Amino acid sequence: MYMANECCRIPKSSCEEYNKRYFNAIKMFPGNIDMADKTLHNWRTEIPALFSFYTEDKDLDITETSNMAKFLHENQDLTQFLKLFLFSFQFPGGHLKPQDLKDIIYNNIRFKPAKSIIQVLMAGNKILSAQDSLKEMSISAEEATYCIFNDIRFTSGKLTPDEVATTILKNRKQGIKYYNPKDPKSLSLTGKARSKGDMTRYAGDILDYMELANLLESHNGYFTLKGNEVAAIKLFADDKTFFTGYDKFYKKRNLDTSELSKVEPLWFDYVNRSMRPDLFKTDIRSLLSPDEDIDVVFDESLTPSDSAEIEEAFENRIQHVVNSSDKTTKDIGNLGEALICGHEKMRLKLHGYEDFVRLVQIVDSPSYHPGFDIDSYEADGTEDHRYIEVKTTISKQKIQMYGFHMSPNEWRVAGTIKEHYCVYRLMLSEKDKTLIILRDPVRLYKTDQIDAEPRDGMEISFSTDSFEPTTLLSWKR
Repeated sequence: MYMANECCRIPKSSCEEYNKRYFNAIKMFPGNIDMADKTLHNWRTEIPALFSFYTEDKDLDITETSNMAKFLHENQDLTQFLKLFLFSFQFPGGHLKPQDLKDIIYNNIRFKPAKSIIQVLMAGNKILSAQDSLKEMSISAEEATYCIFNDIRFTSGKLTPDEVATTILKNRKQGIKYYNPKDPKSLSLTGKARSKGDMTRYAGDILDYMELANLLESHNGYFTLKGNEVAAIKLFADDKTFFTGYDKFYKKRNLDTSELSKVEPLWFDYVNRSMRPDLFKTDIRSLLSPDEDIDVVFDESLTPSDSAEIEEAFENRIQHVVNSSDKTTKDIGNLGEALICGHEKMRLKLHGYEDFVRLVQIVDSPSYHPGFDIDSYEADGTEDHRYIEVKTTISKQKIQMYGFHMSPNEWRVAGTIKEHYCVYRLMLSEKDKTLIILRDPVRLYKTDQIDAEPRDGMEISFSTDSFEPTTLLSWKR
């Protein structure tokens, strides 16, 4: 989301100038300022290759921001964007290096990862149902790696999703382990065994993207189909679309990688044309069902009745979490983030910054935590961001405990961003909502306005005599 927004700030320019500004945007992302240039340059090449955020014409020496980035920037719907990205993502594709494309074509590989995972999970559900099992089919990153991504029989179409699901379930019963550090395929170029994490990272990333796209949900490292996304899941499962730009190379045995490179612009054009605003538009209320976590909140296009309905849903959710005997830290965190996201949208609107409302976003995710939860704006006459870490406590009765914990990463990022980093301390009970805002907690600690004790990060405590509560706002159109 951050990079899409930053790309849309860069005008069409020479390749060198665009790359310079693009690299600087990566470096200025919170927490990256002290990263090694080599790491940042790797991200610079990986992000556009995967998400096609800009198009580059080296012959004309022109680079410009792509429709992919503009779509995400204008719609600010990460869930919809990731669905569209996953819907078109395939092997072979222009996101790969020419030599990798050559190997894929020689092995007759043609498959779409998200579609394949969904089909395997659906097939597994049918198998379990036929066995009168109440269990739901799930898949881990390791199983997806070895039974889908790395099995040429499947990726070339020789095995069906039913056969893969059957194999996974059978292997579980037999306790079969997939990762073997002595397997030649597990060795790096230097001859050393790659870790299990390295081996399963690619499949794991796709599974994480699918969770963020609201297609899957995870439980202890295993992913299942999301129950309230039936229409979208069916669309993936029945999808017949495929980029055919590489088809002509499948019967050739002496492929020149330069021929494959010429297809790359056609691939990125195909991906950018796949950004259809009418497809997979997120239904906010489906994400607010009482039994589900809150991932996406208020949109400025909601009607007054929608706003009232969702506000009531939040009140019900608060009562549910307060009184639940099995609530988790994630339940509490998600609820707090959702409430603060709505608060920030309303704060910007009341200050006359309605154009910025749609840019407020929850950036924390299951796979990556940048050191804060919400990216908002200051609304002080500038376009400065306000980076918000939400610390939420739930109790039946109003509490006077204001302390909280900051992780090492949160404390480090707070020290980097300084005055634009805020901790929103939110305390929820059956009848009260108390919000206290601490701006620049590192400075507050250094000036003795709060106490901080090092303990795997920092344990923060403070007196309410120095900090007045802020009214918690709810989004209304």
